[in-house]
Amino acid sequence: MARFVQGGQPVTEQSNELTTDIDTASPRGIVKILHACDKEIFKGWKDSKGINNDVILDKVVKIALKIKEVLKDPSSGAVVITGCGTSGRLAFLTARTFNRYLTSRGKEPCFQYIISGEDKALFTSQELAEDDPIFGAQALEKTIQGKSKVVVIGVTCGLSAPFVAGQLDYCLSHRDVCTPVLLGFNPSHMARNIDIQNWNKTFLDVVKQMEKAEKSGAGFILNPVIGPEPITGSSRMKSGSTTRILLETLSIAALEDYSRATISLLFKMYEDVCTSVYKQTESMASVIQLAGESLRSGGHIYYLGCDGFGLMGMIDASECVPTYGASVDDIRGFVEGGFSVLCNNDGDISNEGPYYRISLKDFEKDILPLIGHNDLIVLIGKEMINKVDLASLASSQCKMVCMCFQPNSTLCVQEPLENFAVVVDLKHDFSTLDTVASDLAKVTMIRLLQEIAVKWVLNGVSTGAHILKGKVLNNMMIDVKVSNNKLFHRALGIIQKYSGASDDECHLCLLKSIYNSDSPSEAQRSASIEDHIKAAFGVEKVVPKAILLALSKSTVDQVRQMMEKQPIVRKLLMRQTQV
Repeated sequence: MARFVQGGQPVTEQSNELTTDIDTASPRGIVKILHACDKEIFKGWKDSKGINNDVILDKVVKIALKIKEVLKDPSSGAVVITGCGTSGRLAFLTARTFNRYLTSRGKEPCFQYIISGEDKALFTSQELAEDDPIFGAQALEKTIQGKSKVVVIGVTCGLSAPFVAGQLDYCLSHRDVCTPVLLGFNPSHMARNIDIQNWNKTFLDVVKQMEKAEKSGAGFILNPVIGPEPITGSSRMKSGSTTRILLETLSIAALEDYSRATISLLFKMYEDVCTSVYKQTESMASVIQLAGESLRSGGHIYYLGCDGFGLMGMIDASECVPTYGASVDDIRGFVEGGFSVLCNNDGDISNEGPYYRISLKDFEKDILPLIGHNDLIVLIGKEMINKVDLASLASSQCKMVCMCFQPNSTLCVQEPLENFAVVVDLKHDFSTLDTVASDLAKVTMIRLLQEIAVKWVLNGVSTGAHILKGKVLNNMMIDVKVSNNKLFHRALGIIQKYSGASDDECHLCLLKSIYNSDSPSEAQRSASIEDHIKAAFGVEKVVPKAILLALSKSTVDQVRQMMEKQPIVRKLLMRQTQV
């Protein structure tokens, strides 16, 4: 247990030793560092053994059997996957995929997803909703109304989201109907033990109840320790990939009645695809370089794709705003067909604002006329070449990248197609599936393996681009949005890490930055965290300003002027802290 502790921090919040120098690495070096970090999903971190170990396999088998029981009578049951942010988006993807699978077999779809902030959160950050356990429980109760047998998989990578805590607590009070599964990546004792506003429990209290339920088979905690993220705290990356792997494996194992040995083989296939992706170091590095140049020069990155590939781009783009303090315009994703192919709970919400206009037609109408030479277009899937107006793109002198997929070969890069700066040709041999999968399962698994390959590439591209823009110091993302309780406390930790100031001083500097005042009023100082979060909405560079305030003892105006002269935050911080 002691080897998992770094200053008392949960594993998912710790700094990964492998990525300490990622901020000064070349694009090629960034790819190699990210690969070393992702290997920990499968190989393990410190004393942990990664996902393909006896304890995890045993739990996956047991949970899959519970899901299988629901599938026997889908009209009276449901498999509900729920989470916040990235976890909620992956819940949506999994439900979408396996409802299609059931429909293809002539069965009634019974997978449901819940995401805090509802469907707007699929496209833009709605993180304040994460902090409400009562709303989480109410959303679950509404979703499973009338059902007699339900498996609820609550995903919270850090074992911390109050929204999910409320849902698990609801399940534990309704065991006649619900089997709760907690999916995350910290040891149970590292679950967040901080008071939850307007509630009488902490997340750790719920985990202790889950541990008791697990002993009797009435609940499960699936929490492989896969090590810290490559960019500290960015659970969209390694934790997100592992969430996908586990949710997809649980679902296909239940549907196909897979044995423990077959489940282990599926884990190995995901590992092989990860290896294949990172063999393309040079081509990935080229795309990172182009992406970094675009963001540094004030340009934009646009992902265009069909179906699941397009959704991977849309999700990667949506995660950059809360992770790097990016503008919603910096990176955007578009999907052919838009809402007509999404199968999301709320249907077409494109009238809610420009950032919910996600179809290729929307791209051609809203974005294409504005494309310039600093922009980067990433086509996901070779079929996209015939679906976009390449002539208009070429005339804009923007940069273009194409990611292609062909089976039965190792991963390689072809010569660039005409007009394209880089072509990343993702090839992989999926013949192993012939021995373990039905025809439908094989088609589904190939697509899922290709989608996670896209995720690894796009995560690398957007991460590398923001590193090159100066959003990261060492392996810490410093320009985070203070948009929920979790990120408020994370902001305080970042300020203390780089300033060495006391808890009270860090808190005061954060408030100075949020309220743009050298002397926050008594009302502001005594306000609740929720009020601070609301006040921080729309305020730029809250955390970097607070660090500089703590380090330099400068006024808020002086700090603002410093940052105007040197917009690259990393260089400013290195000058102030002499790192």
